[in-house]
Amino acid sequence: MKAPIEIAADQSPKLSFCITHKNRFEYLQKTLFQNLKDNEEDRLDIEFILMDFHESDEVMHWIKETFPKEIGQGYLKYFRAKMQGWSAPLAKNTAHYVASGIILTNLDCDNFTGMEGGRFVLEQYYKEESNLMLWQFSRVRRDGSYGRMSFYQQAFEDLGGYDEGLLEMGFQDNDLMLRALKMGVKRIERNEKLYNKAIKHEKYKPAHISFRSMERWNKARSKMNIKQQKLSANNGSYGLREGILFMNKEGEMEPFEKG
Repeated sequence: MKAPIEIAADQSPKLSFCITHKNRFEYLQKTLFQNLKDNEEDRLDIEFILMDFHESDEVMHWIKETFPKEIGQGYLKYFRAKMQGWSAPLAKNTAHYVASGIILTNLDCDNFTGMEGGRFVLEQYYKEESNLMLWQFSRVRRDGSYGRMSFYQQAFEDLGGYDEGLLEMGFQDNDLMLRALKMGVKRIERNEKLYNKAIKHEKYKPAHISFRSMERWNKARSKMNIKQQKLSANNGSYGLREGILFMNKEGEMEPFEKG
């Protein structure tokens, strides 16, 4: 197990909330505004990453018109790319790849952080001396909070992120968590409802297969990989690496290059 990563006072941001979006604009409009407001006092320590795969320009224009101050501050960072169909692992990996925080938190676009939810995450890491995975599932079945997991950026990289060999949805969060545990990452669970609320809505329905069948296939793949000690996914190269656009502080889109 690796030693914990030191969080120095002059390093910023310390935490990245990693959001992916496609065809869920009505939820994003509610959550993003509230989440930015609820964490504003800690904006020097926190960034919100929005990785947008929406097919039209409406989200991009909305971000530019609604959040110019947050974009200019670097508190909100907007990225855009194209994706054929949908892959939750690939989408989440891309959001984590473009993030610059020492701690990365997956935040589905229908989820709320709660008031000062970023500070809550950081506090768990400040008082924990191990290589920590923070899981904020409410323990309410299918309420949308199951995938709220935080990792040190280095641990996420060691894991190779979510397994992009899985089908588009189902079991990707479990797989990442199980591989992390096998790799020696310590899991702590915090269930405070204040910090893990989500908008209730119908769950994703794949076009060509039932969700249950897709989940079963993904679970079987995960079990096989873990049995064979294949704990690092995607040969270590996770997420899209080309074709990503980034909104600069002037609100203009430009090609993204990771520094």
